[in-house]
Amino acid sequence: MRRHGKWPAAGAVAVVLLSLQGCLGGGDAQWKDPDKGQAEVLLRTADENGGSSGAAWLAFDGDPDGLTVGPDGKVYGMSASLAVIEDDHRARTVLDGEVHGVGGLVVLSPNSFVVGARSQLLNVRTDGKRRTVLAGAPGGPRKLGQPAPATASAQDVHLSDQPVEPFGKRPDGTLLFTDGDVIWQLKEGRLTRLYQVPADRGDAAGRAIARGSAVDRSGTVYLRTSAEGAQGRLADVVTVHQDGSVAKLAVPEQADGVKGNLSDLRPTWMAGDDGNGVYVRAHDDTAQYVLHLTAQKAEVVAKQASGGSRGDSDAGCDEGHLVDATKLPCPMPEALTYSSGALVMAGNAPFVLKIATR
Repeated sequence: MRRHGKWPAAGAVAVVLLSLQGCLGGGDAQWKDPDKGQAEVLLRTADENGGSSGAAWLAFDGDPDGLTVGPDGKVYGMSASLAVIEDDHRARTVLDGEVHGVGGLVVLSPNSFVVGARSQLLNVRTDGKRRTVLAGAPGGPRKLGQPAPATASAQDVHLSDQPVEPFGKRPDGTLLFTDGDVIWQLKEGRLTRLYQVPADRGDAAGRAIARGSAVDRSGTVYLRTSAEGAQGRLADVVTVHQDGSVAKLAVPEQADGVKGNLSDLRPTWMAGDDGNGVYVRAHDDTAQYVLHLTAQKAEVVAKQASGGSRGDSDAGCDEGHLVDATKLPCPMPEALTYSSGALVMAGNAPFVLKIATR
């Protein structure tokens, strides 16, 4: 159900995550908040026959363009539309046509959202359905590999023709977003370049920052780059600290539950944790994983052996049914976000999954 190719993603930190007791939408099962290491379906996005299920299906089922937890502690997802999962575990549409063609998602309030389009960063509000340009000057876009200014007025900078994808917000209100081969910081109408893909690489002109960048509580940004036809390794993930220092992600050779070398896993999405670590969705030829990496330590938080498909989605993962997150009997969703001791995963699966990490 892909309509436009990109993301973002994802990962604003919130105070609380859905943990209220109550009936799950559309079923008689009772919500049982998972304990550490357990996973449970938070919301189904399709009916028993695989058909559409309204707001949940439009926002959480297809290729994800945004997944995060807002300052109200609720999960927001964006695909064909933008929706929120309410306390009764039902999805409610927040915006529809106003978010077509955009990607990346940062929730400022239940009525105000930051999203990205090609060459522009936008604020979209529910009152009046207004779209305001936060960054990006009209006119010819910047090309990949072309140097970006160190700092400039957000209204004067020409962003690239690649998808612009907001993925986080610092405590002081600074917004973080990707722009082709650049990560920008936006505060009070001014852009500061945090990172640009080095231009001395042979493929720099065609290499961009891939979707699924993240920022942890300490302020470190995690990113991965990709070139057309090539997918990077976990060892290629770059960390950028608030002071601008850059390093490769420290990855140990092995972790319990992974057969091969961790460095060779192929990452697809990331979410920062409560400290100075990152959750990474990655895969090899045998399995899909969610890893927690911090201080050269790696732990498998979730795992699904290859072979699962949407046709097998009801094999053990359902509302009110707790499962071992490291032995998922159902497909692992594509995107992830983290808040207050729990991961939420959604996209390319007929459900939204919650995994307790503490």
